[in-house]
Amino acid sequence: MAEQRRSRGLVLIVDEDQAARDLYGDWFTSEGFEVMSAVGLTGLGWALRRDRPRLVITDLVVGDLVLAQLMARLRSDRSTRCIPVVLITAVTDSRALDAAKRMGVAAALPKFGDLDALRVWVARLLD
Repeated sequence: MAEQRRSRGLVLIVDEDQAARDLYGDWFTSEGFEVMSAVGLTGLGWALRRDRPRLVITDLVVGDLVLAQLMARLRSDRSTRCIPVVLITAVTDSRALDAAKRMGVAAALPKFGDLDALRVWVARLLD
């Protein structure tokens, strides 16, 4: 009989790039997490209200959603304000990344980068 692993919780991946959602979704699933994806404000609001993820992974701009809107939405609700956000982006402009950190992003990592760095941040934030 196969051993069933206990879920480490839900991760919400907010990205319009299907390849990114697939890669990170598969990776988080292999790490023992449940995964939900959202593209834009509509999917995000529904996911936050219904499912309360332990972690949000996002890019700077996702469809009609920009990081500032995501952070404002998370921080305005007592039940979601402590959910950590990790930015995974192809943007390399230091001003944009510094602004993201000032908004409360826990980490900014390169999109399609080293998954070991992501593993370190996930452990730091959730374990």
